[in-house]
Amino acid sequence: MEYKYISDVKPKDLWYIAMNRIYRSFIGIINIVFMLAMIMLTIRFWNTTGGILRFFMILGCLIFPVIQPLAIYGRSVKQLENLPKNLMLTFNGSGVRVECDGKCEDIGWSRITNAIKQKNMIVVMSDGRHGYMLTNRTLGGQKEEFYEFLCEKLRR
Repeated sequence: MEYKYISDVKPKDLWYIAMNRIYRSFIGIINIVFMLAMIMLTIRFWNTTGGILRFFMILGCLIFPVIQPLAIYGRSVKQLENLPKNLMLTFNGSGVRVECDGKCEDIGWSRITNAIKQKNMIVVMSDGRHGYMLTNRTLGGQKEEFYEFLCEKLRR
């Protein structure tokens, strides 16, 4: 069995991973608590403050639900500029073949550490910090079949 995909990563895919990671961690809980505290403080002191303080209270309320996601999206766009374009990934019985700009690298299954299935993608981890993202757009209707293939290879 062989699967061939061209990695088609968009900024929203990187944004989704970053936001998912933030809000599934302790930092996400702190963000939510801070946001709720700012909303309550804004409601409590709205009538007793002037224009500039109201501006800062509204700004404080918008940090985590608006400003942080926009900043992370901007970082995702910048991060995508450094990633190689037209990355061809071939998954077969011996491992993963990565082709990009005329260069080729073979990665054996023993070097693949994990496969993470998320709602909109599968991430094939080549080590603890690096991996290859295959979105649902790329996988099409083969997502489940491909994930089963990965799990079978990684169990061995």
